[in-house]
Amino acid sequence: MLILTACAPAPTAAPTASSLPSREPSPTSEPFIVTPVESAFAPGPTAAPLEDILATHTVIFNAADGIMITGELYGSGKTAVIFSVMGNCKPGWREFAQLTAAQGLMALTYQWRGCSEFRLADEDELRNFLNDARGAVHFVREEGAEKLILVGASLGGLASAELALESQASGIVVVAAPPGISDWGFEIEAADLETDIPKLFITAEHDPTVPASATRQLYDLAAEPKEWQIYPGYVHGTDLFETESGEQMQRRILEFILAVASMN
Repeated sequence: MLILTACAPAPTAAPTASSLPSREPSPTSEPFIVTPVESAFAPGPTAAPLEDILATHTVIFNAADGIMITGELYGSGKTAVIFSVMGNCKPGWREFAQLTAAQGLMALTYQWRGCSEFRLADEDELRNFLNDARGAVHFVREEGAEKLILVGASLGGLASAELALESQASGIVVVAAPPGISDWGFEIEAADLETDIPKLFITAEHDPTVPASATRQLYDLAAEPKEWQIYPGYVHGTDLFETESGEQMQRRILEFILAVASMN
C-alpha cells in the first residue's frame, strides 16, 4: 500500500467552497496511510480494490491537433481531476493523483508532447501545451466525467487558467504560474478567468523560476471566488511537495478538490 505523508482524511460532510478561506498552513500535521475517506467520494462496496485504484494505468489519447499524448489514469468516477505538469516535465503530480483517486475520483496526469526521459523538453513542441491539455479534457469526458477540476503547476497552471471557461471546469488550482509567457506571445486575460467557479492559487515565497509576485498577478486577474496561499521556500511548483510545507499543501489542495466535487 502506498504511504504518503499527506492530507488528513476529509470529514464525513465535505466542506463547501465558501468554508475554505485563505489561511496560513498549520504548524504540524500527522502522516497517514492513504485509504478511501468515509465520504460521498469513497469507493462503494463494488469498487475496485485500493491496490488497483493506485496502480499505474498508462493511457494514450489524442491532443486537439491529433498528436498522441501519454498519461496515467487512476481511479474512476463522475468527477475527474486533470493534473498538468510543469514545463520541465517532472512527474510531480503522480502521487497526488493517486491520493485523489483514493477518495473515489478519477485522476489523470500526463506529459506534454515535448517531454522525454532521454532529452530536455523541446520548447517548440511545448508551445502546443494548450492542445495537449484540451486532449486531456476530451479524454476524461469520453471516460464518463461529468464534472471537471483542472489542477496544474507552472506551464500546467497556465493551461488550467486558460481553459477554465472553455473546458467548463467546476474549479481550478494554479500552482506557481505567471500571467503569461512573453517569449511565446501568450498571455492570460482577465476574461479568461471571468467565471464564478472556485479558484485556488498557490506558490512558494521565494520561487526562483516564477516569482511569487507573478503568480499574484495571475490571481489578481481572476474573478471571485478565489483563494491565495503562499508557503515558505525556495523551490518551484510541485517541488513544494518535497519541502516541510508539502503536507500542508497536499491537505489544502485535496480539501479544495473535495469541496468542489461536492458542489451541485
